[in-house]
Amino acid sequence: MNTSNIRKDIRTIALTIAFSSIGFAIVFILKKLLHIDLSKLEMSFIAFIITATSALLLFPKVFKIPFGKVSVTEFILRIGLKIPQKLYRFVLLGIIAAFITLTGMLVGSILTGKYVFDKSTINLAQAIFSLTPGIWEEVFYRGILMIVLFRMTKSYKKAGIIQIIIFGLAHIKDFDFLSLLDAFSVALIAIAFTYMAFKTKSLIPGIIFHYLHDTFLFAVQLPDGKYIGFQDNALFYAVLWLSILAVVGVTKQLSKNYHIANVYDFYEEKSTKAQQCI
Repeated sequence: MNTSNIRKDIRTIALTIAFSSIGFAIVFILKKLLHIDLSKLEMSFIAFIITATSALLLFPKVFKIPFGKVSVTEFILRIGLKIPQKLYRFVLLGIIAAFITLTGMLVGSILTGKYVFDKSTINLAQAIFSLTPGIWEEVFYRGILMIVLFRMTKSYKKAGIIQIIIFGLAHIKDFDFLSLLDAFSVALIAIAFTYMAFKTKSLIPGIIFHYLHDTFLFAVQLPDGKYIGFQDNALFYAVLWLSILAVVGVTKQLSKNYHIANVYDFYEEKSTKAQQCI
């Protein structure tokens, strides 16, 4: 691989990572640097619109990633957002996966003996906020980035491992032990997102899974998400990690037994004409 290709690949990966959070970054600038007072709901709407515009217009039209310059319709088709036959099965798989991880987190929280249900954690602001990571992190990471990495490595396994590591690193909030442990857990759940996309040949189940998981995330945690001491954290993360493993197993079985797989494998290169005939 020559230097020019290396620079191009680095640019492509960097743009994908940067724009996956561009909406929240711009909102942060508006709120903090320009002192514009925005509610969480307003911030979430703005972030969603900015990120959606970036994904659906800048990448296919300006950056020409990952397919060259294509129409928005073709981009949506080739990125893994094609509506499959028997859509309800894909949606149900995502719902089941979210139920498993959320239940795992709830069980871990209850085992600490400190869990108290707070209905205020389930609200419209959090539901709107979760649209951006739920939809666009799947598009950017399991869609664009995986396609780019698969082309580079010629291997689903290698591409998946690199993408999962990058996803985990992108979610590091601090460098203390618990923050790193949380980022590690994010990388683990990315394994489930990635495996789901690979097995179903669609981003739709992962989007449903990711969105529901993030929407109800705080409802199944201790107040303010404060797990104090080794025992609290060990109980919570152990059950969470087991639930992620369960999601992978359930995805494998359900996708096989109920034929939850799109006919178009969006990770494979095909001609536009062939794709449109599917």
